[in-house]
Amino acid sequence: MDYAAQKLTREELEREVAFLHTISTEINSTFDLDEICAIVQRTMADLFGFRHSLILLLDEDGKALSVVASRGYKEACGGAKVPIGAGVIGLAAQKRRILRVGNLGRRRAYAAAIRSEVERSGRAGELGEAPRLPGLPDVEAQIAIPLLIRDALVGVFSVECADIPVFSERDESRAGVVGNLAASAIHNALLYRRLARANEGLQKELTAARAGSGRRVTIDDIVGESKAMKQAKGLLRKVAASPSSTVLLTGENGTGKDLAAKAIHCQSDRADAPFMNITCSALPEALLESELFGHEKGAFTDARAQKKGLLELADGGTVFLDEIGEMSLVLQAKLLRFLEEKAFRRVGGTKDVRVELRIIAATNRDLKAMVKEGAFREDLYYRLRVLPVELPPLRQRTGDLALLLRLFLDQYRAEFRKNVASVSPEALAHLGRYPWPGNVRELKNAVERAVLLAEGPVLGPEDFSALSPSGDGDGAVRLPAEGLSFEKVERELVAAALERTSFNKSRAARLLGMDRDWVRYRASKYGLDRPSRPGRPRE
Repeated sequence: MDYAAQKLTREELEREVAFLHTISTEINSTFDLDEICAIVQRTMADLFGFRHSLILLLDEDGKALSVVASRGYKEACGGAKVPIGAGVIGLAAQKRRILRVGNLGRRRAYAAAIRSEVERSGRAGELGEAPRLPGLPDVEAQIAIPLLIRDALVGVFSVECADIPVFSERDESRAGVVGNLAASAIHNALLYRRLARANEGLQKELTAARAGSGRRVTIDDIVGESKAMKQAKGLLRKVAASPSSTVLLTGENGTGKDLAAKAIHCQSDRADAPFMNITCSALPEALLESELFGHEKGAFTDARAQKKGLLELADGGTVFLDEIGEMSLVLQAKLLRFLEEKAFRRVGGTKDVRVELRIIAATNRDLKAMVKEGAFREDLYYRLRVLPVELPPLRQRTGDLALLLRLFLDQYRAEFRKNVASVSPEALAHLGRYPWPGNVRELKNAVERAVLLAEGPVLGPEDFSALSPSGDGDGAVRLPAEGLSFEKVERELVAAALERTSFNKSRAARLLGMDRDWVRYRASKYGLDRPSRPGRPRE
């Protein structure tokens, strides 16, 4: 605000400074979005005598603004929407600048402008058309302030007044200052809300870990009697018996690295302590650092309170770092320090926190190749692989197929209450020829699908038809050189699904991964309804 240009008296200047100090102190005293909005609206009303005000935030799709707070309206406006570019509010958002208009009561077009400005989302009629909003017909002046964080739109603060024909430049300057403060506070509140949700999930995970939800998993629970699997399980037993050495589990996706990590923990001396796991690729670097190491109060804008990270919460137990190959080089350095010194600092902290725990890391990537490429620290690589264990892919242990099939068959037969007792020798041979790129996880999904859609007590090769021996498990269609008719393929697929499910359209829809209406329409389109039987009308 350019106070010199406005030639304020000393008394006026002191009032302005006091005003800025008051609102800055109040608005930054909380991370509660509703409280922040109330402070902003109350302060502006006291300062300028604004009768009506709205605070709107940008929707996730970036196409509209939604009202989150209103003042001076007899009816609640929460949820009302303003499309970007529509009316004064929408234009302020689109142009990223303050818009100031006056003499609105004399403009008949204002009602139409407001009508296009505020749209009800799913609750039409509750507010009525915009001109019926309480107090709006008496409004003379309006000012819309975009709430910006480094040119990124957060929302818009709109105020209206009936006592003056137009706001002054000084009013605009004051409103702009409040808008800047509000934008920062609201942005921080939204970030804090996100972090609070993440922390709540972490606390639930810790509670479950301490409670030891369900039966403890042991290495004997890992199914497999093949030579490759026996060797892997023998290594896992030796690893579990070691006191605290770092473990690196490698293997393709779906080989059971998470189950192996849990089994190591449960069969070790740390079984009564927490087992915490985190997927390194699931969170951005800053959030992963906070989740892993924790943070101090005030470490960043939404750090309202101190928070313990996984390492601290799992003291005495085990932390499983899945997909370690996706961790940034910056966090790799911090993890290396912890492994070497058994100490770390929370984000924003200056004091070391010491804990005693075991780290189990897992990856499906070639870390040695990543070291050569400079994508993974060599010192961390050797620090992690003190006890390396490679879990074999399913194609190298096809002798375990029958055991795994029995395990999953029993599980899903009970879950779906289906009378499916076994797998035919032909189906077992068919599955043995399949290369299983998704490993045990893919097999489990295939059995679930087969049991759900099974017609009889024995699963045959046709129940696993989506798994071709060539390895095209994704069901990719090879196009002939002369091309093919899409409608012909669609008709054949629908016909096959209906035949397979005895013309039960709901089950045919599940088989095809579509909804029932889609199947009904195409069955009618291609004349695929159930054939008529004597004495029985057609569907």
